[in-house]
Amino acid sequence: MNRLRHLLPAGFAAGALVAAMALAAPAATAAQAASGRANVVTALGYNSTGWTYRQVPATTQVPGFAERGFDDSSWPQGQAGFGTTNGTCSWNNQTDVRTQWAVGTDILVRHWLHLPRDAQAVRIQGTVDNDAQVYFNGHLVQSVKSGKCAAGAIDVVVPAADLDCCNLLAVRGHDAGVAAYLNLRVTYVKPGQSR
Repeated sequence: MNRLRHLLPAGFAAGALVAAMALAAPAATAAQAASGRANVVTALGYNSTGWTYRQVPATTQVPGFAERGFDDSSWPQGQAGFGTTNGTCSWNNQTDVRTQWAVGTDILVRHWLHLPRDAQAVRIQGTVDNDAQVYFNGHLVQSVKSGKCAAGAIDVVVPAADLDCCNLLAVRGHDAGVAAYLNLRVTYVKPGQSR
């Protein structure tokens, strides 16, 4: 900028300096905002592996299945999405269904996930055909009556009081017939680093 001032008349150089500073200010402000902006991090993605699951008749109760201390060591492991490859939902296909879930049954699924201490706005999102009860560390955080695979029907922010570093997401999905589907993800907000 000093070189520019020597090449231009004094009044014009001062105006150019002010204009250059005005143009640079939004870029600096945007950079500062970006450095202080929160980041959304996926803790558990759609189609994730490592789920334990069990299919049961709709009337079967499995006491404590959503609790952290429940023993699911005899359950099979699977990959989301859970469901059938026939049906009217766009997800009822061989690409999106990774683990079979029989029509007319309930499915119990469990997955452990780690969250950092500064995780904020932990959000569970997903799709279910037909209904679901969503638990986080044993607490019921959402009951969903979705009907026919409404995208995003599962959508809840976990209360901060229910968070820990090692967390259990558990869901009971219910299918009313024709086709079944369940897939979920968990995200959180990580505060940006200030410089």
